Amino acid sequence: QNNMNTFIKLNKKFYQFKFNKLSTNFERTFLTKQNAKVFAERIFTKERSALARAITLVESSLIEHQQQSSWLMNHILEYNKQQELLGKNSFRVGISGPPGAGKSTFIEALGMHVLEKESQSDINLAVLAIDPSSTRTGGSILGDKTRMTELSRHQRAFVRPSPTRGTLGGVTRSTSEAIALCEGAGYNLIFIETVGVGQSEAAVDDLVDILLVILPPAGGDELQV
Repeated sequence: QNNMNTFIKLNKKFYQFKFNKLSTNFERTFLTKQNAKVFAERIFTKERSALARAITLVESSLIEHQQQSSWLMNHILEYNKQQELLGKNSFRVGISGPPGAGKSTFIEALGMHVLEKESQSDINLAVLAIDPSSTRTGGSILGDKTRMTELSRHQRAFVRPSPTRGTLGGVTRSTSEAIALCEGAGYNLIFIETVGVGQSEAAVDDLVDILLVILPPAGGDELQV
């Protein structure tokens, strides 16, 4: 009986290893220069899974993923440029502030207010929430999305948490590409929530049309803001 249990465990580990290896190889090679346009068109048709996968791709530090993302972004940027010529522009809102000020709660309330107004039924909202990174895995700890339960389920909203992975400035190194991907998917209102910041993290200001700073009570005067 013991020998049989050991045999079963070894087989499970072997096949799990083979599955993981196949999955990793597939993830590394799923996008080529030839099919990048086809994948981009899935984003243009507002396919959420394609958008999520594309953001994961541009966030990756693997060399092969960086090459694949460059092929994809060429098509995305060209499409966005054509949309701008047609007068279809997005509006970017940066939301920043110290940890615990209520940024995520504010975005949940404001986002639902905008989406539920009948006069703004043409609004599609994307939220790029920058999270602190896990010290173990390097991934996002999902602290922001847990406060957007209603917004993340809305049909015209897309909420994506992303880890900083050590990047300073309140945003990630790929936030600009993620914004372009969301615009390509038809999201014309984009909220970028920074990680909790201090007094020197202002990189988000270069990416947005307007920047909101959320402060807790007694958080300083207008000069400090």
